[in-house]
Amino acid sequence: MDSGKNYLMPGVSKREVLAWASYDFANSGYTTVILTAVYNAFFVSVVAENAVWATFAWTLTITLSNLLSIAVIPVISALADAQANKRFWLAVMTGICCMSTATLAYTGHGTLASAVFLIVISNTAFNAGVSLNSAFLSELAKPEAFGKVSGWGWSFGYLG
Repeated sequence: MDSGKNYLMPGVSKREVLAWASYDFANSGYTTVILTAVYNAFFVSVVAENAVWATFAWTLTITLSNLLSIAVIPVISALADAQANKRFWLAVMTGICCMSTATLAYTGHGTLASAVFLIVISNTAFNAGVSLNSAFLSELAKPEAFGKVSGWGWSFGYLG
């Protein structure tokens, strides 16, 4: 990583940027395991029992979570900005995502409604957390370096 000092806002340490980028690093497991490669296949084959509509049910579940995200993220972001406590809301959304994702371990045959509910909640909280984490960029990087510092976070997340 570049020295970073000429890209960062005054008083921001490389350690703070690393902590910020670590959120993307940690989140990469959610997108890979839950959304892309493992749980979606489990949902279709086990939870929805390979029904002809199983893939559609997964797609509809993700759509519902994204629609809920569209409704919830502006409200949470406005609260976080008005109260000047993005870290608090980031911790709340991360906690909700972690708890609802961990609870997916109890889904299986006959738990379609629970699985749908948990995915909607976990993905909505995931989306809100990513949005809140991204909002810290303007506090970390100089405006002309947003792309560079964001790229550091993205590449560290990709590594994860």
